[in-house]
Amino acid sequence: MKQFNKIILLMLFGVTVFTQSVQAQSQAADTRFSSRLAISPYAQAVPNDSYTFIGISHPSLDSALTQIGLALEVIDMTTTVNNAAGRVQIFTVDAGETHRVFVVNQSHATINNLNSSFTDSRTHLINTVDSAQFGSIRITSVSERPELAAGSRDVTVGTTKKFDNLAQLNIWGIVYVESSGAGFAMEFIGDAQDSTIGGAANANSTLGDGDSVDGNANAAGLPRPARGIN
Repeated sequence: MKQFNKIILLMLFGVTVFTQSVQAQSQAADTRFSSRLAISPYAQAVPNDSYTFIGISHPSLDSALTQIGLALEVIDMTTTVNNAAGRVQIFTVDAGETHRVFVVNQSHATINNLNSSFTDSRTHLINTVDSAQFGSIRITSVSERPELAAGSRDVTVGTTKKFDNLAQLNIWGIVYVESSGAGFAMEFIGDAQDSTIGGAANANSTLGDGDSVDGNANAAGLPRPARGIN
């Protein structure tokens, strides 16, 4: 029983430390590690015309930690607070959750911090100035050990390795044109949608052959570490 209590305390300590690290970070990390990055090449916010919506879902893949922190940043857009901290929203996505991010001009009549529909803990606003803004989106992960390669930042639960990189999340979005009630979808490069089945079992895989056992290739094949696998 004492051993069980120790394990629970260690788990709670880990969650607390991780949450504090996310809260302490005020701007996106300047990283070039592909495992920590996801990008979308276009976003816009035009007063009385359009805004950008982004959804980030944690589908609780077998390979995912239950909490994944990230920083979502707008690039080449002038925000109300126009500095590194004002261009980013930083938050933690728990397993089974979806967070909403709106990139919208500051005087938007509906999407603002006075509307209770947009003030819950899973909704985040990045406000731009009241002029047409065009740019892109850059998402970076928040990790306790960012200097390590993605395949080394794992926690083993039972016999399964769990990771905190962006390949464990589904990221999707739209540039929405209000006058027409339509828009166009955004593609995010680097999320779970870019994870594929690897190894010799998949002839079209870019992940390499499966591991060898006593010189014999493993027909099932194994994907590289930190890929989003269910």
